[in-house]
Amino acid sequence: MDILGIDISKAKFDAALLIGERIRHAAFSNTEAGFEQLLVWLAKHRPDPIASLHACMEATGNWGLDLAAFLYGKQVQVSIVNPARIKAFGESELARNKTDKLDAALIARFCRAHAPPAWTPPAAHLRELRELVRRCDALKTARVQELNRKTAGFASLAVATSIAAHLEWLDQQIEAVTAEVRQLVAADPTLARNLALVRSITGFGEISATILLAELPNIAEFTPKALAAFAGLSPQEHSSGSSMRKPGKMSRIGSERLRSTLYMCALSAKRTNKALAAFVQRMTAAGKPPKIILIAIARKLLVYAHAVVRTQTVRSLPGCPFARLTPNTVSPGSLSRARPIRRRPSFRAAPAQGCRRAARCRPA
Repeated sequence: MDILGIDISKAKFDAALLIGERIRHAAFSNTEAGFEQLLVWLAKHRPDPIASLHACMEATGNWGLDLAAFLYGKQVQVSIVNPARIKAFGESELARNKTDKLDAALIARFCRAHAPPAWTPPAAHLRELRELVRRCDALKTARVQELNRKTAGFASLAVATSIAAHLEWLDQQIEAVTAEVRQLVAADPTLARNLALVRSITGFGEISATILLAELPNIAEFTPKALAAFAGLSPQEHSSGSSMRKPGKMSRIGSERLRSTLYMCALSAKRTNKALAAFVQRMTAAGKPPKIILIAIARKLLVYAHAVVRTQTVRSLPGCPFARLTPNTVSPGSLSRARPIRRRPSFRAAPAQGCRRAARCRPA
């Protein structure tokens, strides 16, 4: 298999073609014309055009998505990896220099050594949804900044007038972008159904549920542990031998936008979600700090969202089973009409005499 390492920048990208132990380099403009030139260059320098080609690049936001989608459309296997992995791989090689040309070759060697999983481009409307959600978040951040400037007070009337006009424009833009998001969700039955399922969990609202699905359109493909790691909500341990044992903490290697959204949902769920009341009491009795409890709730909410989307079930009140709805009947209005299904009692094996788990081994 031939390996193509790509180092992306705003105006151009460097390509390193790794065939055996030989590497060829070239640079192209990050445009449609540059993409076509890349294909011509590959056809010229690949001795076996029929051999499979694996292209690898770093996750650099929107700069590399067009090229990745272009190569995917040409039946090329594409992988988009976390830049931290590439950096760590370079440090393992004791790399002393850094240029775009060397980075492209480094990415190619990483791809050959680790064979990262293939990337599948999201649907066009899902990519648009993510961009709209992030744009709305940026507008709200700018609005908070302007409100802070307004409350600080100004001696200049012109500055106060400018801030007031900007706030009015920001409010209009937030309303317009929010309307676009709602229209986009309503146009996709699957997306609308998943949004209704996530909103059935106490703690999630319309905005937070939309952000979750925009940042994780393939949430059902994750495992709960992988999902927590992706959001940066997994625990992190640092110990060595008997002398080094640092206190455990939360790993922040993950999506900061997703993590902050789940944290705000945890603040609400801690007060209003009755299903989490016993869990909060246990952690409080164990002496856990309030923020540790909130992080644990955020992780539970993420796992709940994964469960309802993966199983297409609505989480009902505590003590009741999940209310299963068919895909054709799930809608925002149908959540309040969901009826829990009756389940036959299941029996576990009888515990041995003196078993400490005897109280939990009774018929469900």
